[in-house]
Amino acid sequence: MDLGHLSAFCTVVEAGGISRAAKELFVTQPAISLKIQELEDHYQVQLLDRTNKGVTPTEVGLYIYGEAQKLIALLANIEREIELNRNPIEDLVIGASSTAGNSALPCTLLIYKGRHPGYNITLDLGNTVQILEKLLSRRIEIALVEGPICQEWRENLANEDVTVKKIAQTKLILAASSTGQYHDTVSISLEELSDVPLIMREEGSGIRATFEQAVANKGLSMQDFNIVYELSTSSSIVSAVASGMGLALLPAMALRKELRHKILKSIPIKNIQFRQDFNLLYRSNSKKRSHKAFIELVSSKERGFC
Repeated sequence: MDLGHLSAFCTVVEAGGISRAAKELFVTQPAISLKIQELEDHYQVQLLDRTNKGVTPTEVGLYIYGEAQKLIALLANIEREIELNRNPIEDLVIGASSTAGNSALPCTLLIYKGRHPGYNITLDLGNTVQILEKLLSRRIEIALVEGPICQEWRENLANEDVTVKKIAQTKLILAASSTGQYHDTVSISLEELSDVPLIMREEGSGIRATFEQAVANKGLSMQDFNIVYELSTSSSIVSAVASGMGLALLPAMALRKELRHKILKSIPIKNIQFRQDFNLLYRSNSKKRSHKAFIELVSSKERGFC
């Protein structure tokens, strides 16, 4: 009995029905039914209980399903190892803006390295503009940046055959010290926000660009706000806010620990939301297997953003 029959059987069990399994495998329902019948004839035992609602494995069917999964995984590992030995090890140089690199990518890279131990990964961090410049100059091969990308940059990227793909979105929140001046503030209006001391990321960062774009839609500019400090990293801003030096707009995903331990608090801003896109950028004509594997992972639901 070949592995194809066992693989089809596993798909039927996981899908809970022959018709659903046929759709997943892009084959006809009779073709799947024939494989299951041949499998049952081979082992001379019923593997599935069939009802109007679908199928469930019998006791022996459940046993065969578990053992077949081990065989399929073993074969995949063999093929992966053969592929790694047949082809030279590839390097992958990824550039990421700070929120993406420090708060989103670590778990993704852990998953990627576990699946592709033969690929060497280098991660280069900077603000969004710095990472885009490095991508265009080919100092990095793939980029993950947050915030809006202006039309001029999009045109430059298109001229270099760079694909820009939105893969996720995060919310920016107004963070304040839990014990500072604004510890009992429940919410704040945009007009009130213009009077409070704000700590802002430097020009070229995705957070700043997201803020500028959102307030511009309300007829405001950076000059309408009381920016007391401009800092180049989110971690330095978190420390400054925790010390009571001002308030700051920061990605929610970068503040999980501080919010959970009540070091910082989130203050809702009335009648405006700040949402920041994560964009994946890569040259679509790349032939490197390491590129394809990373792009497929980070574009999927399995990417594992931390």
